[in-house]
Formats: sequence, structure tokens, C-alpha cells
Amino acid sequence: MKIKQAAAIAEIVSAIAVIVTLLYVGYEIRQNTAAVKSTAYQSIHDAEDLFWLSISTDANLSTVWDVGMSGGLEALQPVQRRQYVLAVRRLIYLYQNVNYQWRKGVVDDELWNAWLASLDEHLGMRGFAEVLSGTKPHLSDPFVELLNSR
Repeated sequence: MKIKQAAAIAEIVSAIAVIVTLLYVGYEIRQNTAAVKSTAYQSIHDAEDLFWLSISTDANLSTVWDVGMSGGLEALQPVQRRQYVLAVRRLIYLYQNVNYQWRKGVVDDELWNAWLASLDEHLGMRGFAEVLSGTKPHLSDPFVELLNSR
């Protein structure tokens, strides 16, 4: 009888240990998920910051950006047009990356909605729309679907 009681107690203790271990693993997974999201957010912020810094610190590129956005590609000289297309494509790929991270659950809705508002603003600009039309074949299907829905 004592052996059976000891075995029952050991079984209960073992079950409790398994439950505690599972709770701890769940906690660690939540902590890891938060860290991954934080790292993703910082990476996106750094990429965006670098993008805008490259335009704002170069007077020529800043002018090219402003003229291209408002007047479209035809308002730019050939070299300027190339600079503008490359800059806009860089921004488009950044939008695509944020969209991908959001679809995978790494970026939360609050951050994605802010990016979506920015994307909508750019979609209304002539030069951005012109570059985007030539860039769509190089973008992921889900992102193109999003763009077509806007």
C-alpha cells in the first residue's frame, strides 16, 4: 500500500512539474515573440530613417524627389529620372517589407496602419504611381493585390 501511495504521489508531483514547465515555456515564447517584434520594428525604423536621411541631406536628391513626386518622370532630366526611380523603388520595397512583416504577424496593426496611411499618400503622387507601375512585376503577389485594392 505504501508503494502505491508513493507512486501516486510521484505521479502527481510529475504532472505538476510538467504543467509548471509548460507554463514557463509559454512565458518564454511570449517574451521571445515580443523581442522579435521589437527587433523587427527597430529594423524597419532604421531602414526608413536611412531612406529619408539620404534624401534630406542631399540637396540635389531632395530637389529630384520633390520634382519627381509632383511632376512625374517627364519633369526630370535622364540622370535625375534614374535617381528618382531608384529612390522610389527603394521606398516601395520598404513598404513591401513592412507588409510582409505585418502579414506574418511580426508587425502589429498599429504600425501597419501608419505605414498604410503613408503608402496611400504616396500612391496619390504622380511620380510615385509612375514608378510603381513599372515596379509591380518585381513585387510579391500579396503586395500587388494590396496595391491594386487601394
